[in-house]
Amino acid sequence: MKFLLLEDHPLFRQALKGIMARLDPAATVLECASYDEARPLLGDDLDLVLLDLRLSGLDGMKVLATLRSQHPALPVVVVSASEDRHEALEVLRLGALGFIPKASSAEVMEHALRLVLAGDAYLPSHLLQDGDAPAAPSRDGPLGLTERQQQVMQLMAQGQSNKQIGRALNLTENTVKVHVTAILRELNVSSRAQAIVALFQRGTGPS
Repeated sequence: MKFLLLEDHPLFRQALKGIMARLDPAATVLECASYDEARPLLGDDLDLVLLDLRLSGLDGMKVLATLRSQHPALPVVVVSASEDRHEALEVLRLGALGFIPKASSAEVMEHALRLVLAGDAYLPSHLLQDGDAPAAPSRDGPLGLTERQQQVMQLMAQGQSNKQIGRALNLTENTVKVHVTAILRELNVSSRAQAIVALFQRGTGPS
């Protein structure tokens, strides 16, 4: 595997490199401190880009938007010193597959990256604390999901994998996959991250 790490703080970059190396000991981890350094390294041979949203002198959102525009098939995960829900949702809306606060433990970061590499999306579960989670819509509501699909959607928004969702709802992993596919089709989105954005926008997320 081949990863690109875009982080301008040397100590944190070293820590993130160690976490990425745990994903695959044989992986190549390219390190860059600026987008100018990273630009010639971007390509279809990368399996993941880990992007610091607070690069010195740059608007991280614009960097992310540029990355997604020029390399739409490239999986991007954002790390940020912020834990603001609006920022996390904007990151997902722009096409990132994950949002990881820098305050997260190494274990949580590794889990999040593994989820994304497995084709899932990641959003910190504490952004869906009691009282903050969007209310489940009715079948006739804006999301138009069945009760079971709503349950699957809520667990997806907490960053749970298909296997974890299956255990929580007493469903087989294949059944969960069927529900996820139906959810994406119903919401007219192409990824779990986009579905999570739709859930927040339906509930307490930004309009």
